[in-house]
Amino acid sequence: MDKGLKMTEIKKLLIPLTDYPHMPYWATLEEAIVLLNFAHESGYHTVLVFDEFYKLLGMLDWREILGAIDPKFKELSPDEVSSKWSDIINSESSNQFKKPIKDFMSPFDITVDASDDILKVSYLLLQHNIDIIPVKESEKVLGVVRMHDIFHEITGFILQSKK
Repeated sequence: MDKGLKMTEIKKLLIPLTDYPHMPYWATLEEAIVLLNFAHESGYHTVLVFDEFYKLLGMLDWREILGAIDPKFKELSPDEVSSKWSDIINSESSNQFKKPIKDFMSPFDITVDASDDILKVSYLLLQHNIDIIPVKESEKVLGVVRMHDIFHEITGFILQSKK
């Protein structure tokens, strides 16, 4: 592969923390759902979670939210899901909506450096089966990059190089 893509720093695809949907860890699941539904129109599918000092703790995405609405949902067989949907939504979900998002979020286990190249970052995202990753520079988190932005960058480069 051409060195041009390998040398592309991930910083080029960075979304600053302030531009990404985010909430404090004590916000409720219901508040996160409202924010994600609003942010969905802008192409965001994840809420970043911060502590009181604006330190990035983790993320909450649609998978975690659907799983949080009723933890028993994951235990159903595919045939049971449709017939039990109204029970699932009406049972414990109202209690779940009032719980803090810290109870459902996933912590960020890895970060990348702003100078890392796009191929290294895509490799890490694939290896860890995650869609976004924090980007640091001098131990400060600048923002995040998303797998789908990396995908478009890589595939665009591939298609362009075939011309």
